[in-house]
Amino acid sequence: MSTAHLAVDGGNSKTVAVVVDQDGLVLGRGRGGCGDIYGAASPQAAVEAVTAAVTQALTGAGLEPPEVHNAVLRLAGADWPEDARYWTDQLAVLVPGLRGVEVGNDALASLRLVDRAGVGLCVTVGTGPAIGARSADGREAWTGLWVFDDLGGGGLGRASFEAVMRAWMGTGPRTLLTPALLTMYDAPDEPTLHHAFTRRFDARPDTDRWRAARLVLQIAEQGDPVARAIVERQAAALVGYAGWVAREVGADLADGTLPVLLNGSVVTSEHPAMRQALLAVFAERYPAAVVSVSRGTPLAGAVLDALAAGGVVLDDQLVERVVGTAHPADFLIT
Repeated sequence: MSTAHLAVDGGNSKTVAVVVDQDGLVLGRGRGGCGDIYGAASPQAAVEAVTAAVTQALTGAGLEPPEVHNAVLRLAGADWPEDARYWTDQLAVLVPGLRGVEVGNDALASLRLVDRAGVGLCVTVGTGPAIGARSADGREAWTGLWVFDDLGGGGLGRASFEAVMRAWMGTGPRTLLTPALLTMYDAPDEPTLHHAFTRRFDARPDTDRWRAARLVLQIAEQGDPVARAIVERQAAALVGYAGWVAREVGADLADGTLPVLLNGSVVTSEHPAMRQALLAVFAERYPAAVVSVSRGTPLAGAVLDALAAGGVVLDDQLVERVVGTAHPADFLIT
């Protein structure tokens, strides 16, 4: 009899959940909002987003919670042990009967995409950064709340606004980001754009700046020095955090023994500026490190985690099926 497994990838821009069978075939999908208890309007709002995605996925699969063999949730904001306990307690009440629940940080989601046993380090750059590692002896570490830089797509967007305003004020160099941002946000000039986001009443939400992330990558690809500097600063910081995470699990990226994977929408974008910058910094600081770019999404990694936790052997055919699974166009989009 085929078993069903639940996988959840919860971030700040969205939460996605899938139920798959033991062959990795999708039985049901669900999508919700911000699943980060630190990033949502409240912890309960994050719980509602995750449980909504889970419920949709179970309904799509035609299953009740007890019929699912096990569940793996990889969530942004599952940073401390008490956070994981909070999630398991909430799920026990809101999705009663769900068995074999494992909650972990979203930085760990992609590790089985680089190694079947989940040993390695992954730098995931989506709306925010998530850098996680697992050693062969089972030690795990992730950046979580240990990030002190404005990174990821949100950071790219905010940095682009700062650069454009500094250029207008004459305190920074001119940049091609200026006409690009004015066009994107339908603003006639820089003061109008700034006012739209900073006024006390009816201001556009800061999250709306995230839309500019791909624009920064595109302008950097065109050679604009300001956009390139924004991307390169992020890459340098991300690799710095990667070195720290590796040391936390007893590894040294300099010896090349811990495989490194790059993932996330910013890294795998059609505009390659971030992945090129990351590869360049890794090559400079850790020339022995084996660094690859993921072909699968963090959700695919979470699916592999759920299958492995459910006792399924991850052979090459299964991994390729999971990695190659196509989802509806609007399912994974940020």
